[in-house]
Amino acid sequence: MYKLIFADDEKLVLNKICQMMDWESSGFSLLGCCSNGYELMDMVEKEPPDLVILDINMPFITGLEAARQIRHSYPRIRLVFLTGYTEFEYAKQAVELNALKYIVKPVTAQELRGVLLEVRAALDEENGHIRKMAALEYFYQQNRKVLVRDLLSDSARSGTIYDRARAYGLDWNAGTFFQAAVFSVDRMNSGAAWAAGDGKTMLYALGNVTAELAQEAGLGLACTRGDTVVLIGYSADENGFSLRMQEFVESVLHIVAGQLQFTAAAGLGNVCRGCAQIASSCSEAAQAMELRTREGGNQLFTMQDLHVSAGGHAAVWDAVNYIESNYADPNLSTDAVCEHLHLSPSYLRALFKRQVGSTVIAYITKARMERARTLLEDGKLKNSQIAEKVGYASPHYFSYCFRHYFGMSPNEMREKRAAL
Repeated sequence: MYKLIFADDEKLVLNKICQMMDWESSGFSLLGCCSNGYELMDMVEKEPPDLVILDINMPFITGLEAARQIRHSYPRIRLVFLTGYTEFEYAKQAVELNALKYIVKPVTAQELRGVLLEVRAALDEENGHIRKMAALEYFYQQNRKVLVRDLLSDSARSGTIYDRARAYGLDWNAGTFFQAAVFSVDRMNSGAAWAAGDGKTMLYALGNVTAELAQEAGLGLACTRGDTVVLIGYSADENGFSLRMQEFVESVLHIVAGQLQFTAAAGLGNVCRGCAQIASSCSEAAQAMELRTREGGNQLFTMQDLHVSAGGHAAVWDAVNYIESNYADPNLSTDAVCEHLHLSPSYLRALFKRQVGSTVIAYITKARMERARTLLEDGKLKNSQIAEKVGYASPHYFSYCFRHYFGMSPNEMREKRAAL
């Protein structure tokens, strides 16, 4: 049964039509009748119908304006104009709004029933097409998931997998680069919205989010595998591919934590060329993900992180030395340190916090501020020159950071030193 709203400013016409019509025999359920544009829009917003029959000349919001708003916000609602106007301009505007019919009053019950049956036939055809496309899309997505699972098995060594991939619009060949990521739900840190027994639902949600985002980004395919979600990323160009994968996985973890309200961990394997080594990349990703047992959820770990995890202390001091040597670089950041050390940002943040007791950014600020104080005490340079030497392009921002760190401005510190 389709839903209908009827709108006409002539209340006698409105009441007569609403009472005389057997809506259900035409396949419609009447949600309500109204006599002005405001009431119509309010009814549409409360419960969007399948069809709106409306008069062109209504108070407050005209039928044409209401139709424009409906067409913009609810493009699938069908429109039929019922009006006493026969002018060509009104009919032209109705056509522009993609109205199904433009009926001139007075209208008989038989004529209106004919219109309803015509609209119902159009809706039946449209919904049948939508159901068919949904079924095809489901079949398509399920087969893409099978393709991912086959990539992780011995069948990935067969050249036929490239032919199968092309059948799904994936231009893969022996020169394509692949990288696997593995996600798992951190059940120990799930939000209040999730109960202890919701593990499977959480995994399903994680898999759906990962698959949808990967498809939107054109970056990879994903499916659930056991109690994990596996993402196979692919690219024709190796340059920047691994960084894009890291950024994508980080974004998935962020979205899961923010919107689904539970945390997850992820591991990233090495990049490989051709599909034969995808299973190895997936195994590496799973190993890297196991670092979460020590570092906590909602983080990404890479194979490089896995290699340095045993010598994490050395990695941290490599980071400290790099910061101490490069604090004057305005572009120095956590990402820059990670890129230099070939570590993922998540892993370095966790390791740095545990061993140094501060964040990487806080340590960069400390290195800059301590050097700035030394230069200021020396008294040979202006504030703007000091700012430049410690990595601040803006003297104003330098002064702001200085005050925040020391509790006084650079000039106040100069005056304090001069008074000693």
